[in-house]
Amino acid sequence: MPKIAVFRNLIFYIVSYDLSERLHLHIFTKNKNRNGSAKIWLDTLDVFDKGQLTDAEINLAVKLLANNKAEIEKNIELFRKGKKSKPINLK
Repeated sequence: MPKIAVFRNLIFYIVSYDLSERLHLHIFTKNKNRNGSAKIWLDTLDVFDKGQLTDAEINLAVKLLANNKAEIEKNIELFRKGKKSKPINLK
């Protein structure tokens, strides 16, 4: 489960077997379990599953995805092609 991006305590990651699905990211906070991660579709930025994130964390995650979408998609594509990628530090 490679990390795609990080912002403060929010970790954005993908699950390799999910690459056959519609493009999305899972998000969790450092102080909570990954099993409670949220799932957000990248094309529409719709929240599929809120997981254990608060409304404020979800809103921040959607805003970060919107502002960094192209860079995030490039990083996912690197992973998809089997190339090395580093997590993006979001701003």
